Amino acid sequence: MFEWDRQGALDLLEDYKNFWGPAKNPEFGITGRPDANTGKVNSPSVYETVLNHGDGGKSRNKMVFVGGGIILKELINFLEKDVFLEEDLEVFDELEQDFKKLETTEKRNPANIEFRTVIKFTPPKGDDEPEIERGWVRGHFLTVPYWEFRQWKAKETGGSFASSKPKPEWYSMPVKAGGKGSSNTAKPPLWQAILGPDNSLRILVESVKQLIEKSAGPGSTPINIYVNANLGLGTGVAQMATIAGLNKAIREVIADGSIYASGTKIAVKDRLNEAVNSKSFSISQSDLKILVENCTVKIDEEKVELDEVVNYEKINNVSLKFPKNNKTLNKIIREVMGEQMNTYKVPGNTQSDGITLKQIDAMQAFSNLMKVLK
Repeated sequence: MFEWDRQGALDLLEDYKNFWGPAKNPEFGITGRPDANTGKVNSPSVYETVLNHGDGGKSRNKMVFVGGGIILKELINFLEKDVFLEEDLEVFDELEQDFKKLETTEKRNPANIEFRTVIKFTPPKGDDEPEIERGWVRGHFLTVPYWEFRQWKAKETGGSFASSKPKPEWYSMPVKAGGKGSSNTAKPPLWQAILGPDNSLRILVESVKQLIEKSAGPGSTPINIYVNANLGLGTGVAQMATIAGLNKAIREVIADGSIYASGTKIAVKDRLNEAVNSKSFSISQSDLKILVENCTVKIDEEKVELDEVVNYEKINNVSLKFPKNNKTLNKIIREVMGEQMNTYKVPGNTQSDGITLKQIDAMQAFSNLMKVLK
């Protein structure tokens, strides 16, 4: 069967989740308290904020769009797949387009989320009141002045404000407050978690893609390959007969007396089919090219072309599955055995030499045997 390093991908996801998880809340300005202005419960971690990004029910402006939440959830669902087709990997190109649109659309980019907060703070001297100026910023509400204000207030009231000092790069100050006031300049934790150059969702998606491309392929057990039923008498049959492993497997099965009706040279259809289908063997790259032209594999119970599977070139051990009617199998057996079809000595056969590939099943063989015994 096909395998890939799913655990490695889950580990990457877990590392991302932990990096932006609640353990680092103080570092990223998350206190766990309700919003001071609206009383609305804030997100419990940056990771949860990513999951909610683009969710209209969780945003300030109720706008729904393809944000970090949809991208992250699509990635998580993608990790449930057992086998990847080449077309499946196109989802990574689509996700990168989502990232670019998110990055270039001003109202969706986390760098441009607007907050009204404290933009200047001067602690009081003596009995004077503190100087507080409020204004709009982009990126993050937790400005350095706001943090200083909250620290002062906590000290005055005997409370606490469980947050580390924010980084100025988290927000973009308006021009009148000494900032640039331009869009796409802030680098708040949410922007870093989705679009940043390190430990971001964008980097996670690319890392998972590279892991799949590197690790996907056949496992230690033989890959079941389904032989097409319409090979006919053309080159397909002749090509299949040249595969050394299949040639050897067929000869081993033909030499097995248990596949024949008792005392005859007649191969019982289902016994023959089961015996050949149970064989597995190694293949070369030239053999694989023949299988690509004449066979398929089953992915989620649907037949797909071999060369549609990611890293199918790594297949080197297979078990061929022939249609139950044995038409294709019989043609290949005749091609493999050649003139021996008329001269082969079947074990236990009391009839003339040779092999008869009639399409009879076990019940028919038993019925024929009963007629002989009578």
